[in-house]
Amino acid sequence: MSVDYARADVRPSLARRARKRPIALLAAALFVAIVVVLVWSSKPQDYTPLSPDNAAGDGARAAAEILRGQGVDVRKVATLGAARVADPPTTTLVIAEPHLLQEYQVQALLDYPGDLVTLGADDATLAATASGLSTSSDSGSTLALAACDNDDALAAEQVEAGPWTVLGTPAAGVTTCFPTPSGAATYVDLERDAGRLTILVSPDIVTNERLDQAGNAALTLRTLGRHENVVWYVADGLDTSVPTWEGGDGIAPPESVPVSPDFLPPGTLPAVFALGLAVMVTALWRARRFGPLVREPLPVVVRASEATRGRARLYRRSRAAGRAAAALRAHAATRMGARLGVPRAAGADSLVDAITRATGRDRGAITDLLYGAPPTSDAALMTLITELDTLEGEVHRP
Repeated sequence: MSVDYARADVRPSLARRARKRPIALLAAALFVAIVVVLVWSSKPQDYTPLSPDNAAGDGARAAAEILRGQGVDVRKVATLGAARVADPPTTTLVIAEPHLLQEYQVQALLDYPGDLVTLGADDATLAATASGLSTSSDSGSTLALAACDNDDALAAEQVEAGPWTVLGTPAAGVTTCFPTPSGAATYVDLERDAGRLTILVSPDIVTNERLDQAGNAALTLRTLGRHENVVWYVADGLDTSVPTWEGGDGIAPPESVPVSPDFLPPGTLPAVFALGLAVMVTALWRARRFGPLVREPLPVVVRASEATRGRARLYRRSRAAGRAAAALRAHAATRMGARLGVPRAAGADSLVDAITRATGRDRGAITDLLYGAPPTSDAALMTLITELDTLEGEVHRP
C-alpha cells in the first residue's frame, strides 16, 4: 500500500506581503503616526518648574487648584507686561524664579501697590529692600518650627526648610521664620509702603511633590491666598517687560535692553511636525524596496572561442539565422575592407568594387554574398559561411 504525501504550501513572509501591498503599509504607518500624535498632544503641555499649570512633581498645579477651589482666581501670565492687574489691593502677585529678573524689573515689582510673593530668594531683591539678608544654602532639607510671631508661619507650625536659606541680621520690619540648625531662615515677611513682600526662600514647599509634607500646604495656601485674585508669573530670562496695573505702569525698561521678539509665529511647531510627517510618508512611498541579497560572481576572463560558440548556440536556439548571417557578413566585410585599404566610412559600392578588382569575381555575385537576402534555414546559413570564408581567403591571398 503506497501513501502519497502532499507538501503544504509555504506561506509568504510578512515582509513579502508588505511589499506586495505598499498602500496598505503606508496606511498602517499613517494610522500609527496619527495615534502617536493624539497621545502626545493629550499630555500636559506645561513642564515649567513652579508653574501653576504644571502637573509634574516640580510644578505647582496642586496648590493652584486648591486655591481655585477656595474661590481664589489664579491667573498665569507668560510675561510681566501681561499682568495688567485691575485691582492691586485685592490681587497677590506671585513671582517664581526671581533670580532670572533684570534689575529694573525688580525695581518695577517693588513699586507694585499690593502684596508680592516670590517663590525663591534673590540677592538683588534682598538688597533692593534693604532687608539686611543674603542668600545661602544648607547641606539639606530639614523640618523647622516657625519660631516667629507671623500668623501664617504659626498656622503652618512646621515646614520643610532648606536647602535654600537666607542669612543675616533682619532690618526693622523684616520677619524671618523657620530657622535651620545653622541659624538660617527659610521664610521672610517684609512690610513695605506699597504692600507686603513675602519670600518663600525654599520654593520646593509649593511643588506638587512636597505640598502634602509637614505644614507646607498650610503655609503655601495662607501666603498665596490672602486675596481673591492671584497673578502668577514664572520668570523668563528672555522677557524684558515690566508689570502693569491699574493706575500705573511701573517703570520703562532701559534702552540698552533689547525687547525679545517672538522667534516663531503661532502655529509653527504644528506646521513643522506636519511637514516632517509628510516627508516621512513620501520617503516610505518612493523609497527603494530592497529584496534578498543576491550573490554575484566575480569577473572572469572568457576565451574568445568560448564566447563565439556560446553566442552561436544562442542564435541557433532562438532560430535567428538572419541575425547570425548579418553579424558574419559585417565582420567579414570589415576584415576585407581593412585588407584592401577601404575606410569604414566608405559605402558598400566602394567595398564591392575593391573586392571585385582583388578577386576578379562578378560584381553582382559579390553584392549578393555580402548584402543579399538573409538565409532562411541552417543549411543556407552554413552555405553562406562557406562562401564568405572562400571569398575572404581570395582577398587575403598574397
